[in-house]
Order: sequence, then structure tokens, then C-alpha cells
Amino acid sequence: MKRTAMILGLVLMIALLAAPAAAFTINRLDIAVTDAGDADMTADYSLSWVEQIVVLMRIAQPEQQLQNALEQYSGKEVLVTSVSPGRTVLSIKDFANVQKAGNVTAYTTPSLDFSGAEQAVKGYWFSRFVTVDASPEITGITFPDGYRETVQNSMFIPSITHTVAN
Repeated sequence: MKRTAMILGLVLMIALLAAPAAAFTINRLDIAVTDAGDADMTADYSLSWVEQIVVLMRIAQPEQQLQNALEQYSGKEVLVTSVSPGRTVLSIKDFANVQKAGNVTAYTTPSLDFSGAEQAVKGYWFSRFVTVDASPEITGITFPDGYRETVQNSMFIPSITHTVAN
């Protein structure tokens, strides 16, 4: 039994060393801003078989990387509310700045820069096998009135201000 496990481990190690680098790709990031300025975020990402093993073994935690990147660049506390293979749902209190004046409310989202996620992965032993594409193919920000702003293939999401009539 011990010999079989050792052989399987050796085969896995050889496969990892022989495998080309795989890519962790953020496919879609949806941000829904609430009336109070909080945000619910859903990040959909692709994992290669190498990354799925690394995540399954909990050596790497993509949700933790997303949480850290969002906390760093939004300056707000981020709560991971749901994790499944390929998807993480997060909640951020006071994500958008809310300014009420008369019969209008202006929502201003912070800018977000995901370039730090690529650097963070380089600190792990498995970084030789993984490349990170942290620029979401599509980022959608939806405001309380249903207005939606979209950014494509960008590592940097600019601050967006949207005004809603009360």
C-alpha cells in the first residue's frame, strides 16, 4: 500500500514537471451595487486540471486571492459568501460611495486593479505550473436602477459614477 502511494506520488510529480504551465483565467466579474452602496460580486473563472488538483488539495485558494486583491484595492472588508469550483461570490459593505442631493443619488465605485493577483501567485511553490490571467474577460457593474457599465479584458477597472433619480 505504501509502495503504491509512493509510485502514484512519483507519477503525479513527473506529470506536473512535464506539464506545460496552465492558466487561471477570470472569465467574468459581476458587481451588483445595492441602494446602500454595498456590493455583491460574482467571479467566474477557469481552472486547468493542474489547478483543480491544487485547489482541491486546498494548497491554493482562488477565493482568498480575490478577497485579498479586492480588500487591497477597494480599501473595504470583503466577505466570501460562496465558493464552488470555478465560481466565488463575495460581499463588500460600503463598496460604492453614496451621495444624496435633493431628488438624485450618485453612486461612485472605487477603481480596482487586479495586477497584484498575478504577483501573489509567484510566491507559491506551484507557480511554475500556473499562469494567472487576472484581467476579467468581461466585468459588469450594475447599479440599483438596473443601469450596467461593462469593461472588457482589463486588469484595471476604473472608478465609475452613476446618478439615479429618486
